[in-house]
Amino acid sequence: MTEQDNEMDAEKLSKARLHHQLGVQAQQINRVLSHHHVPATVAGGVVRSRMISFDLQTQLAAGLERIRGLKDDLVSALGVSDVSVVREDGQWRLRVGRPDDAPVPLLRLQASLPNLPPATAAVGMADNGQPVLLRFGANRVKHVLIAGDRGAGKTTLLRSIAAGLALTHRQSALQLLVLDPHGLDTDESDAPHPLRPLGLLPHILTDPTGTVDECAAIVHFLAEEMEYRRREQVQCPRIVAFIDHIITLLDEAGDATRHDVLRLIQYGAAAGIHLVMATDQPGAPFLMDRTLRVGVSARLIGRLGDVAAERKVAGIALDNAPVRYGEGDFLAVVGGAVTYFQAAFIGDYGLHTGLSQRAPGARPRLRAAATKHRPTGGRDRGGTE
Repeated sequence: MTEQDNEMDAEKLSKARLHHQLGVQAQQINRVLSHHHVPATVAGGVVRSRMISFDLQTQLAAGLERIRGLKDDLVSALGVSDVSVVREDGQWRLRVGRPDDAPVPLLRLQASLPNLPPATAAVGMADNGQPVLLRFGANRVKHVLIAGDRGAGKTTLLRSIAAGLALTHRQSALQLLVLDPHGLDTDESDAPHPLRPLGLLPHILTDPTGTVDECAAIVHFLAEEMEYRRREQVQCPRIVAFIDHIITLLDEAGDATRHDVLRLIQYGAAAGIHLVMATDQPGAPFLMDRTLRVGVSARLIGRLGDVAAERKVAGIALDNAPVRYGEGDFLAVVGGAVTYFQAAFIGDYGLHTGLSQRAPGARPRLRAAATKHRPTGGRDRGGTE
């Protein structure tokens, strides 16, 4: 294949991504407008270098004012940083920032996979159009490490994996924990933390946890639960714990928590307990620990400026791997195979939609258990369906 052929293929792929993006975003806009009973629909649009202008068909000025009031919902549903409504050439248009790559809506991705195996998360879409899947199990994906610079999309990917698992499993079969010792009140832009809405999932064993001490207590509980399960030969319900800023937790919580994490990495999968850990410190010595390197079966690597650290996290050479430029660009390293993919995304509106579709007419419960914090000892059986 010549260089010209490669350029033509790349151009076709780019156009296909853009076409996919336009269709998905138009559907999402119409869905938000319909949900809020706004008398307007998307009727075409114009693609520009850094923006897409969607034509809005409406005959009511009040409808336009209501659209402006839905800015937060539209931003969340589209996965963009900003939207605006303007009048241009006699036509009302909704302007949407154009990302470098087309987003992969999680709900759409899951809808295309009706026969998803148990304990499997769809994490994104590869360049060849194939879904990228992680199937958790003692002999499959034991634990997952997500690494990348700040802004690479690690927290968004954590959220998508957690939401995807919850939307495809009963609470009696799978339960979740969400921990971020870096804090869950706000992020640096003073926007709501992207992991906090996961507290709406009925699979959550306790509220998303945002202090070092509380995170350490839950990790210790998991280690004790693991020992109970090993003695009693129990593996269900499967528990997946999502830990953002894992290195921050280990550095600030101390040796006891480090010991608990290593025990979970070594023995947890056989007891039905899996860790999905994220870090923006790929050079941390803990990531070179032999127990972690053996126990972590999948490494999802986003944009990283440190090539040496990237190679260490991957565990293999990545000399010919695609360069990751934007948020959501990742490499999946599983069993020596390397796959470039665009991470799946789900906004707050999509999360609400998914929950509504899962339980029509029912209001989601805030958490599976009645207690806010887990006990320090013994075995908690969690909630029931």
